Amino acid sequence: MNKSILIGTSITLLLVLAITKSLYVDWFELATIIVAITIFSLYYQLISGQNQNWKQYGITAMMGFVFCYILCSIDLMVDHYLYYLPNGSEDGISLTLGFKFIEYSDDLLVASVISLLGVFSLTYVLTKSKDYTEMA
Repeated sequence: MNKSILIGTSITLLLVLAITKSLYVDWFELATIIVAITIFSLYYQLISGQNQNWKQYGITAMMGFVFCYILCSIDLMVDHYLYYLPNGSEDGISLTLGFKFIEYSDDLLVASVISLLGVFSLTYVLTKSKDYTEMA
């Protein structure tokens, strides 16, 4: 059953990646976020000292979703205030930060779901390896 869940998660992740052509965040940024959250979740599971049960994997998956959403939102705010401030030469009205969040909310959700699936899969595979405790 454990392998079937991992295979299903991996297939879902690959389908989402195949369907999604572009996101607000760059693919390199998304991969960096996924790897960083995976390392953080592995450290969390090592510190918690409990056996790896499904509650731990659920917490790991939620960390992947929430942290990715927060980091992507911060990226959107930083990009807005660095690059998209009006300078007077625009043709029309510039988008406010609220409108940008509305415009990119679908991209943020898809990136967070991709992060959730990626972090869950990587954490599951790495915690099931025999030298997980030696990595830390």
